[in-house]
Amino acid sequence: MNSQMKKTAAAAAALLMACSVFAGCGEKTTDNTDSTTTAATTKAADASADNGDAADDTTADAAEADTDLSGTIKVLHHRTDRDQDGTMAKLTEGFNAIYPNVTVEYQSFTNYVDDIATMLQSDNYGDALMTPQAIKQAELPNFFESFGSFSDLDSKYYWLKDYVADGQVYALPTGGTASGLLYNKKVWADAGITSLPTTTDEFINCLQQIADKTDAIPYYTNYAAGWTITQWQSLVLSAAGDAEYNVKLLSEKNELFSDGSPYDAVYGTLFRIYSDPALHEEDPSTTDWEGCKPAFAQGKIGTMVLGSWAISQFQEAAVNAGEDPANVGFMPFPNSVNGKLYSASSNDYMMSVNKNSANKDAAMAYVRWFCDESGYAQNEGMISGLKGAAMPETLSAFEDLGVELFVEAAYPDDLVGKFDEIAKDSEVDPWGDATTNFKVRMAEAAFKGEGEDAYKKICDDVNAAWDASRDKILG
Repeated sequence: MNSQMKKTAAAAAALLMACSVFAGCGEKTTDNTDSTTTAATTKAADASADNGDAADDTTADAAEADTDLSGTIKVLHHRTDRDQDGTMAKLTEGFNAIYPNVTVEYQSFTNYVDDIATMLQSDNYGDALMTPQAIKQAELPNFFESFGSFSDLDSKYYWLKDYVADGQVYALPTGGTASGLLYNKKVWADAGITSLPTTTDEFINCLQQIADKTDAIPYYTNYAAGWTITQWQSLVLSAAGDAEYNVKLLSEKNELFSDGSPYDAVYGTLFRIYSDPALHEEDPSTTDWEGCKPAFAQGKIGTMVLGSWAISQFQEAAVNAGEDPANVGFMPFPNSVNGKLYSASSNDYMMSVNKNSANKDAAMAYVRWFCDESGYAQNEGMISGLKGAAMPETLSAFEDLGVELFVEAAYPDDLVGKFDEIAKDSEVDPWGDATTNFKVRMAEAAFKGEGEDAYKKICDDVNAAWDASRDKILG
């Protein structure tokens, strides 16, 4: 991937950035049981990729590591592509340079969420694994080993707050992503768009220009993949422009949906796009996640809601298709707050150690190495989970846009885990993709042309369910 930007990220609530703002314009549909297993046993002495200044301490720690650790550990993950292209095995050379007597075996899943949910019903879910997001915070100790106290680790890592139970941390970040939209710069330019939108109305107008002036699909829903609709939820905090927005939702007992609320800005935009056949692909039920990558590179698709984690994948697809990877652009969600654009950063998959592992020490060493030193986040164009590490080059355009990139504020002690508890109890589940989820209901109503009344009815249902569970749980 690209070399890192040699710039230190600002700490905690504001990672980055201020400059001028542009004016507006005027995995996975596969068999659940499919998996891929590989082994990385290389003993090469190559160290892993440079992780910026923040890597210095971890490298020193590695020099003092217990190199006598031995045995075999299995690592479960969702990146089948990185198994198949040899990336995981190559990365592991760095681990074996420190721990030459530990054999690492990888098992990757094309439908990680469902397959891991099944495996968690037994004790056999590998030694180290990408942390399943469906597990409630209070239940983390039932499945995973602690890496230490939150008070000790919070100064070192981003995004720990949702993986803490009783003051202990049960997962470390493999990297993070900025929220926003992927767009094809050439398609947008061919449509005559000379500046990026700063409001949702301007954004819809831009998509209409693409529909009117090019042959590209203005917005590709990727609807058949299922998980892709959850990407819209990552935009809500950005639309708020407030690191404490979710805390205030609970402490001030605000409704999710009201006129002009961040939820309304995001999902109202989704509903408008999905309601207009001219703005999306002809048949959303037959979209193709892997196929959309070369199609995007070839200028057949204009825009998609995806986190910045997708940039490197689409750049790679462009190279493979013989297209210019520089056409892969990334913009913040166009909902300016007091004249400023925001993008919330959040963790990609975290990584945990199975509490039932027969080789916990080796598994713990592997997870710490993977998250601190492997170079995985940098290779994928993600934000490092280490505070103080350099920002990825893939987000350099945000600087020109004057986007403020921030990290969600931690919940106070009395609210830790409550958002998740309310989400599950109410079955609103903002991050869910089940057919009963409000996002899917909105999409289906929009595709059927049911209109604004259907949208408002779904919003009212969400508010009623959320409010009832919130009041029951918070009192």
